[in-house]
Parts: sequence; structure tokens; C-alpha cells
Amino acid sequence: MSSNAVLTGTLLLAIIPVSAQTMRANAPGQIGKQPDGIVYGISRNETLSSIAQRFTGNSGNWLAIGKLNGITNDRRIPVGTSIAIPARLLPDRNAFATIVAAQGEVSIISKDGDVLASKAGARLSEGALIVTSDDGFVTLQLQDGTTFALPPASSLQLSTLQIQAYTDSPRTTLTLKKGRITSQVTRFSASKSRYEVQTPLAIAGVRGTRFRVNFDGEHSYNEVLEGTVKVAPDDRRNAAQTREVRANFGAIAAGGGKISAPVLLPAAPVLAATAVQERLPVRFGLRQADAAAFRVSVATDAGGLQQVADVRVDANTNDGTQARVAELPDGDYYVRAAAIDHSGLEGKETVSKFRLKARPFAPFQQEPGAKLRGVADGQPLAVNFKWAEAGADSRYRLQIATDAGFTRLLLDKTDISSTSYTQDNLEQGQFFWRIATIDMHGGQSDQGPWSDVKQCLVLPSQQAPVASQGQDAINFSWSGETGQSFVFDVSASAGFETILLHADTAEPHASFPLPPAGVYYARLQSIEADGYRGPYSPAQRIVVERRWTTGSGGSLNAGDAPVRGN
Repeated sequence: MSSNAVLTGTLLLAIIPVSAQTMRANAPGQIGKQPDGIVYGISRNETLSSIAQRFTGNSGNWLAIGKLNGITNDRRIPVGTSIAIPARLLPDRNAFATIVAAQGEVSIISKDGDVLASKAGARLSEGALIVTSDDGFVTLQLQDGTTFALPPASSLQLSTLQIQAYTDSPRTTLTLKKGRITSQVTRFSASKSRYEVQTPLAIAGVRGTRFRVNFDGEHSYNEVLEGTVKVAPDDRRNAAQTREVRANFGAIAAGGGKISAPVLLPAAPVLAATAVQERLPVRFGLRQADAAAFRVSVATDAGGLQQVADVRVDANTNDGTQARVAELPDGDYYVRAAAIDHSGLEGKETVSKFRLKARPFAPFQQEPGAKLRGVADGQPLAVNFKWAEAGADSRYRLQIATDAGFTRLLLDKTDISSTSYTQDNLEQGQFFWRIATIDMHGGQSDQGPWSDVKQCLVLPSQQAPVASQGQDAINFSWSGETGQSFVFDVSASAGFETILLHADTAEPHASFPLPPAGVYYARLQSIEADGYRGPYSPAQRIVVERRWTTGSGGSLNAGDAPVRGN
């Protein structure tokens, strides 16, 4: 069994003899188109037989032409008499479909088995098979302006491509073997016009309509966006199953010639898309209460003929649904989004225009991190900003501000040629920074989008430890903040090549047995509750003085204090 979506232009026509008065309408040799055929002004030495041979290819049709026009004497027709020739007698000729746009991998094989190029402007004849890969798109146009588009993973055969002589009435049958097809059919003006999309389960036929057909191997989904479509089983014995599907309704064909009653298509979803996108992948927020999934397509034209992307995403009712398109060149685009219900029918579309300006890409930011701590040397903090190289000839623009909106700028430095920059005199507190790449094109600078905004907190300078010498111990203390822990070191050299005393502590103080008399150096590092380690404080020089002792080894005191040597 096969199911077909067909656009048909069948009209019921009454054959009415043409009066002598109306037969004077056309000049000799002039051809006029009518909805039900043509009208021809007879010339000198012409007869109904010669006219029948010329226009229908069969001189024997003169009797039917004569009867239609009320002419009984073939030999006595005045020159210039208008002769009506019905569409049913006019012959067909071969038509073609022209590729309007192609993207990605599209395979085309002619009726004779030849491989054809899938490029814009190529003409395809009857019998051609079109297959799109997982990244392929193709849009074609018939001679009457009708267009149809295949997204990725689709297969379609041009089963019938005919056009009636003189009236240009098209007769088109497309067989969808796999995937989807979207058709925008020009309204027919002649009686024998037909546009059909067939699947192995049904035939859908329309006149002057926009509709979609999707075939997944088990079901044929027919979705009408404009006009009316007749969906019939391919087995004519099941004609009673034919459904007339109006705009905004859909019907599903299954095996056994069964076609569902038309149901209302899902409403157009809410599409959240910023007018200018500066990141890849491009992201679109989607919302529709009853949707099971969404389909999003991107095209370079408002009509959606030149598609460049097509994605399907399952609905996420908890966190909201987001569709992503990974690879697009910079430029202007139109996005179309439709909800898909739980039966598989795709609904009405929301269309929005956007611009992508993601290039040149912003570099990866490396330094500084989220926190910085100055050292207690009395000087303002110098901060080194570093980022990755975006390109060999790229330049950069750096902004530093006290607010995330960059309305209170501390620095706006352009034309930086290296991948680092040092900013002096950054005060304690919070600042924000971002970086952009600048490339040159045709002598003009082209700045790409800003990087992510990075936030950095400049912490108070770390106080150096203060030492005090007791009788038997040396004590150190310093200021601390809630949640901090500390690393404290003592060395005999300012370079701290050898650590003599060490403490890891959560307290702002440390004590050690009194070392031998001499010069020592102490340093302190604070660790924040989130793990951030500040720099070591400047080395603090400490002198441990020689003590005088009694014979028993105790401290020799003068008053309450020990006596120290010089």
C-alpha cells in the first residue's frame, strides 16, 4: 500500500457551444489561454482538421472541437473566428525542476542512471532521484513557480514532470521514499493541473497550498499550512478513506490504507532568539506547552528556500528547550521553529530574523583568576592580563571596568599586538574585564564579539608577620579573615632555599622554640575558604639575639626581661 499527498487541480467543466458572437474575439493566428483550454483565432486556409492536428497532435479531434464550438461546416469558418480547444485534448510535454539552492551533500541520479551535479541552476528531468545526506539540503522550483524543499536524510523521486502545451498547466508527481518534503504550490489556473506527493502509504494532492509530508517508514504525516489537501490511500479500492485536510490541520496515514481523521496542528511555539548572535553554537529557546519535540530550520531567505541547517530536539519541560546550530558562517538568517506533538505531527511555524557575528572569535582568557591579593609593600597592585593567541596577525582590544556593564571603564585599550597586558594601580575591590579580537579585511579593521566577562576581586594586601622573642620561644602573629588558613615559613635566607620552620595553621599566629641567635626571614601566605592562595608576603627580616644564661642554664634576667648580648 502507498500513501500519497497530492495537490490536484481537477475542475468540473460543462461543455457549452460557443456563440457566433463570442467566436469573433481573437485576431487571426492569435492564441488566448482560458481556465479550461485555449482559444485560437482561425487564419486563412485553416480548417478544424488542421487546427486539431496543430494543437492536439491528432486531426481526428476536429469533431470534438467542432461540437464544442457549435461548428458543423468545417469549410466555411470566417477568418478570425475564435475556436475553443478544451484542455483535455491538448498534449503534454516534458517539464523540468530547477535547483534553486543546495547545501551539503546532495546526490542526484537521472532516469538513465547518470550522476548529476547538485548545483544551483541545474535542471532535473522526470525520473531523477534526489538523496540528501545528514547535512544536505536542496530546494527546487517548477516552471509555474511551485517550490519544494528536502531537508537532510531525505529521498525523493521526480516520478512525473509534465506540463500541458499552450496552457502551461503542470502535472507533477513526487514520490517521497524517505524523510520530509515541504511544498509551496502556486495556485493553479488551468483545469488539468496536478501536484501530488506520494509515499508508500498515501497520496496528498493540493492546489495553491503550502504543506509538508514526512515519511518515516511506518507512517506518512501530512501537515497543511495553507489551503486544502486531499489525502488518499494509494490503493484506490480504499477511496472511502480519503480525507480532506484544511489549513492548520494534519492527518496520518498508516498501513492497510488507514488515514486518520484530521486533527488540529500544534500552535506555533514561542521562539526566543536574540537579533544578533555572537556565539557558536547559535542557540534558540523554545516553548510550547504540549510539545513532545521541536524542529528548527535556518535559511538565508525569508521564504525558507535556501536552508542551511535543520535540527530536531526533544522538549524539556523542566529547564526549557534549547536548539543549537553548531556551524554557520557570519551573516543574516531566518529561523523557523515548529512544535511536534506526541503523534508526530509538526505544527505551525514561528519565523524570526537574526544576524550572526561570531568572528573573529574572542581569545581564551587565561589570567588573572577570580581573586588577587596584593603584597604589603605599600605599592598599588600591578595586574598582568593574559589570553591565548587568536591568530598570527590578530590584534586585541582590552576593557577593564568597575561594573559588569562596562559603563565605568578603568581601561579601554585597543590595538594590542601581544597576548598580554599589565595594568598598574588597580585598587582594592572588584573589577571586570573582557577581550576582543581585531582582524584586518580589505584595509578595514573588523572587531569580533567580546569574550565572556571575567570578574576579579582584589583582596587587601597580606600583612607581614610580626615577631616577638620570649625566653624560650619566638612568636609570630598577623591579621586574618574569617575562613582563612595560612602557610608560614622561616628561613635563614631571603630566598627561602631552605625552610627551617614551617606551619600550616588556621590561626593567625604561630610559635616555635627559640632558634640559635642570628638573622632569619619569615613569610606568610593566606589561603581563602574557596582555595585561592594569595602571594607570599614580603620576606620579614628577624634578628634572634644571643641570651645570657645562669650556671643552671636558665635565662639571666635584668628585672623582668632576659639579658641579651650585643
